Amino acid sequence: MFIRTIKINQCSKGGAPEMVARKLNRLITEHPTLIRSKERHQTYHRPVLVIMDRNMDLITPIQHASTYQALIDDVLDHKANRVEFNVKPDAATQEAVKRRGRIPPPVRKKLDIDPDVDPFYSRHKFNPFPEAIESNGAELQDVTAKEGQIRSKTSGTGGADAAAMSGTGGGGGDSSDLATAVESLPILLDRKKKLEVHTSILQAVMNEVAARDVPQFYELETSLATGAYKNDSAKAKKEVMELATDPTKGNVDDKVRLVIVYALSAAGNSADIDEVASEMKNSLETKGSTVGGEEGAPLLSENATRGTLSKEEHARLEMGLRAIDYLKKLRSMHMIPN
Repeated sequence: MFIRTIKINQCSKGGAPEMVARKLNRLITEHPTLIRSKERHQTYHRPVLVIMDRNMDLITPIQHASTYQALIDDVLDHKANRVEFNVKPDAATQEAVKRRGRIPPPVRKKLDIDPDVDPFYSRHKFNPFPEAIESNGAELQDVTAKEGQIRSKTSGTGGADAAAMSGTGGGGGDSSDLATAVESLPILLDRKKKLEVHTSILQAVMNEVAARDVPQFYELETSLATGAYKNDSAKAKKEVMELATDPTKGNVDDKVRLVIVYALSAAGNSADIDEVASEMKNSLETKGSTVGGEEGAPLLSENATRGTLSKEEHARLEMGLRAIDYLKKLRSMHMIPN
């Protein structure tokens, strides 16, 4: 419906937003369908489309998220609707490998999710992560109960449950209800299979979120982005410093992103940003991180021991520090909002 209406375009003058707005306005003006319906829309409520430059909000794509789909993309290996992550092998496999004097390697799991064919994912991908967990448990319990009733009915041992489900205690209606139950079972099993896929993904996300203390990063970054520390820059610096230098919380990427959000917010000056970035670097290089840095990797990096950084993590740290320095320069030249 939004696409078929004539929008009012608003944009800042100059640069890419104005170019996009002018081109869009020209396309709308020349569109034959919209021209014919122009009279009909004159008194109709017209939506406003606001076009802004990306640098109006650099924090949002960097800060940690709290919704289901965003966390999948953030903490797991997610590309083209395929999710990959490591899980521990089952107990029997672990025991067999340990008997040979080896540490059992993690098992790589690959699952496909598509909101176009997955009702659960379509409904909950933008919902807060705790809501997705709760809904998955409730729906899976409901589907499992219905499956049990149908199997009980088709096996002829359902007793009272079968009668209650069919709505009759016997007679010809049972045959019709039985046929309906049998026909509905494949659909129910397909739904259950999709829900079980999400159960595995939710567990993998929850493991990473808990290991990296993602909620703590999200809450602090949100406070910085919304100006909660506008009148208390000292408190902002203290809390960012504590989290960025704590070796038990977050990996290299988590801490770099936190300091970038701090640099982009108005909570700290250049000297404070330099000090926080320097302390973060010293902490990571001397104490390391207890959490692995690669998406979908084990919680402790495969090429690192506790208290040290792997070569890949060190490279990401250096790249992050260069990004922080570049953003600080842009701020000093008033090229990004301050």
